Amino acid sequence: MKKYFAFLLILLGVISIDAQKDSIQYPEVKVSSDYGKKASLDKTPEFPGGHAAFMKLIIGNFNTSRLARQNIAKARAIAVFDIDKEGNMIDLRMESYDNEAVKAEFLNALNKIKTKWIPGEQNGEKVKMRMRQPLQFNLN
Repeated sequence: MKKYFAFLLILLGVISIDAQKDSIQYPEVKVSSDYGKKASLDKTPEFPGGHAAFMKLIIGNFNTSRLARQNIAKARAIAVFDIDKEGNMIDLRMESYDNEAVKAEFLNALNKIKTKWIPGEQNGEKVKMRMRQPLQFNLN
């Protein structure tokens, strides 16, 4: 009985240690929780002129008239996109959204931005990195 108990303890210990290892690795795409927060990179991607300049372009491209006609006064959405090694904003998609019209308009506003980003770097090399951009829409 003691042998089985000892064997079971050793087996559980090995499984516990193995379960703590990270089994999924994405060497190419680095994930950041929000724009502007530091990740484990040496340098996060930067929009020329900073986050304020990026937001100014989004707001300038965002057409509220269609939303106003649909009586949409408030909505929230989160866009996700990658900044590639050359600074291009690629793979734009919506992570979440309150309204289909807001989703479409937010993606349209982002797709109009052609300015290249300064890519992120890790260990001195440019890397592709995922970014998240929340939007809180309020006509009031």
